[in-house]
Amino acid sequence: MFQTKRYRQIFAQHQLAGFEQIWNKKIEWFEEPNYRRGGWSGVGQLALQSNGDDLNVFVKKQQNHGRRTLFHPFSGEPTFRREFKRLGFLEVCRIKAPKVVFYEEQKVEGKVCAILATETLLDFQPLDVIAQDWHAVKHKTRLQKKKLLKTIAASLRDFHDTGLVHRALYPKHIFIKDAENQPEVALIDLEKARFNILFLYRAYFDLAALNRHAKYWSRSDRLYFFLQYFQVKRLTKPLRFMCRFILRRSMRR
Repeated sequence: MFQTKRYRQIFAQHQLAGFEQIWNKKIEWFEEPNYRRGGWSGVGQLALQSNGDDLNVFVKKQQNHGRRTLFHPFSGEPTFRREFKRLGFLEVCRIKAPKVVFYEEQKVEGKVCAILATETLLDFQPLDVIAQDWHAVKHKTRLQKKKLLKTIAASLRDFHDTGLVHRALYPKHIFIKDAENQPEVALIDLEKARFNILFLYRAYFDLAALNRHAKYWSRSDRLYFFLQYFQVKRLTKPLRFMCRFILRRSMRR
C-alpha cells in the first residue's frame, strides 16, 4: 500500500482508514464504469475537508481490469498499477501530473481490485475545453495562442525525453492552468503509458493522436506547434517526412 502521510490523516478523519473503507465508499462517477477485459474500471470524485478547507480527490476503482505485460504474461497486472508507477516516475522527473495520495490492491471475493487516488489539479482545465472556448469567443490574440502552443509543445517534448509514450494523448488528457497569461501544463490518464527507446516513435505515436483530436487548430497552429516541439525554425527535409507520417496516421480511421 502507498499513502501520503497527510492524506492518511485526512482519510482517517473521514472513516476512510484503509482499502476496505475506500472501496465500499460510494462516489459519484464522472461516467458509467468501463466494462471490458473481463472486469470494470471507473473514476469519480471524493469531497473531503481538512482544517476547514475543502479538498477534492479523484478516486479510481477497478476490478479484474488488467493488461498482460512482459513480466505478467498470463495473469496480467491492474492498469492502475502502471499508472501509479508512471505518476511516481513523472514526479521524480519534475513533469507535472496528478499527485498520488493513495494506492492499494487487494483481492475481494477472489477478484483483483485496485484503488488509485490523486489530488485534484486545482485551476486546471482540459485543452479541448479551452480550445472550444477560445474558438467561440474569438478575442484571444495570436500571441496568446502561440504562447500556449509553445508551452504545450515544450511540455510534451520534456515528457517524451523521459522515455515515455503516453498512448492516449488527446486534448482532454492535457490540462492547462492560466492559459491566457503564464500557461502551465499537466498530463493525466497515464495508465496506457509505456517506455520506448525510440524518440521518433514516441513523437510519432503521440503527436498523431493529438493532431487527430485537436479541434479548432488551424494549419498555421499545427505547423507552429510542430516547429516548437522539434525545436527548429523551419522544417528540414527529414522533419517534413516525419510530419507527413504523423499526418497520415492522424487521418486513419
